[in-house]
Amino acid sequence: MSNPQGPGPEHETNSAFEISDADRAPLDAAALRRGMAAAGLGELWISEHTGSTNDDLAARAHGADLANLSVETTEHQMAGHGRLGRGWQTPARSALATSIYFRPGPGFDSSGLAWLSMLCAAAMVQTLREDASLAAGLKWPNDVVAKGRKVCGVLAQLVMRPDGPVVVVGAGLNVSLTAAELPVDTAASLGMLGAATLDRTALLDGYLRRVAQLFRTFETAGGNASAKARYAAGAGTTDAETPDAEAPDAEAPEAPEATLRELVRSVMVTIGHRVDAHLPNGAVLRGTAIDLDADGSLKVREDDGTVHSVMAGDVTHLRRSDGSYA
Repeated sequence: MSNPQGPGPEHETNSAFEISDADRAPLDAAALRRGMAAAGLGELWISEHTGSTNDDLAARAHGADLANLSVETTEHQMAGHGRLGRGWQTPARSALATSIYFRPGPGFDSSGLAWLSMLCAAAMVQTLREDASLAAGLKWPNDVVAKGRKVCGVLAQLVMRPDGPVVVVGAGLNVSLTAAELPVDTAASLGMLGAATLDRTALLDGYLRRVAQLFRTFETAGGNASAKARYAAGAGTTDAETPDAEAPDAEAPEAPEATLRELVRSVMVTIGHRVDAHLPNGAVLRGTAIDLDADGSLKVREDDGTVHSVMAGDVTHLRRSDGSYA
């Protein structure tokens, strides 16, 4: 697994960047459907506005037998959900609010369902690194960050169906928001960070293709995040985009074997830093984040050597001890 450098200096942002009409253009549904069909994804629904794409897709999952990897997105999400019920909304066409429906096949270990949000976060990190030229990383458990600021949040929702559980994973990516449009100063948008593109269609297409590739590989590993499989680092690159595309005999190098746990760990920016885990009872666990455990929990070592495994549901906030967001 390649492990590019994580976020750079924390204050290299341009809060006064100018927004053009092209920066907030509508999504190209036809182009997205072509890309999804080529990658083996399911159906696509695009709403002009909605409360929450996670809620919409979960409702569809309750009411019908959806195709695996079907996608719900919107031009304007007005009541999105964050962790622990935190709400958020964005101006129309300034962000990507997208939810994906996962219905793993037979033989998929149920413990793998808990990894789908981090799988999607890893796919978003790959997309921002490769398509937007941003040194993005994953702040445990579910924030995608760049230059010390949050640019994307990922949230999973379990849906119980008569034939078994399915999972809806939503991702909210700040694309062209200005500083004044963001709810907190720990967040930023791709525009503020000088991303190579603010094309929401291209970003969504790349993200969905990477999710599909990673998920298919995870299925071959039986949903076991500790089982070796070939997770391609450049999962979203099509033949037409590769330098050797005109050489029909050229073959892409086979991806090395790795586990999903290793892939997720390789894009994390939390490991190696002193962190404060704020617990629901008001207590704070302080120590060094040393590893990602086999169940997706974060291993934190206190100064006396005691190691704790902290689950995402156990903390209200995880912050760097030096006051940085990520």
